[in-house]
Amino acid sequence: MNGYKRMAKVLPKLWHDRVTITGVREVEDGPFTTTEDVVICENRPAKVVLSGLKTSEQSFYGTDLYDAKLIIDNGVKVAAGDLIAVTDVNGNVTQYKRASRGYTGYETHQEVAMVRDEKAKEVAANELGND
Repeated sequence: MNGYKRMAKVLPKLWHDRVTITGVREVEDGPFTTTEDVVICENRPAKVVLSGLKTSEQSFYGTDLYDAKLIIDNGVKVAAGDLIAVTDVNGNVTQYKRASRGYTGYETHQEVAMVRDEKAKEVAANELGND
């Protein structure tokens, strides 16, 4: 076993985010081909890397918009437009609405460009924080 294959087995143990990916896929129904929503993977280890999060570019209207990159193993087929829900190590869930097709050019992992684009939500359970 070469070093890259060993690294590909070890890397997911270092990723503490968990992802669920859903998307639309073609399904054959007798002589017809239709599309339906399917779960591509669920609770899979991955790592999210933020890029492009600039407070100076946040709008007055509270839009939470930034670019991120998902690092995940090559065993998952990620198509452009798949929806990705990421649960971080603290249990916070972030939904990414737009994603690119996975770039699988690395032997150890693939990278998926994602955009979070939704209204920002204030979280304050007791006005002092959530602890």
